[in-house]
Amino acid sequence: MTTPPTPFENLKHLAEQGDPTERAKGVGAALQAIPELQHWLREIRQGAVQEMRNEGKSHAEVGKELGLSRARAQQIAEGRTTGKRAEAAKGEVAE
Repeated sequence: MTTPPTPFENLKHLAEQGDPTERAKGVGAALQAIPELQHWLREIRQGAVQEMRNEGKSHAEVGKELGLSRARAQQIAEGRTTGKRAEAAKGEVAE
């Protein structure tokens, strides 16, 4: 894949770096930052869902607009995670 997914076109310069060492370093740094990027994106999404709720929309209405279930819209609004992130968080608490 030479063209990144739509939201990430501005990262295309990483693939176009001529020097393979610099290309590998740049991509490696980007990969290392993915968890931080995911956290930032989740915060933005949570804020947007909370704004929708503050506008008077129910969790069901928010879910419908976003193509999610009511329960998932509520989880996002409350900042709760699912799947592997939730399991990892449980593991961190137990330690």
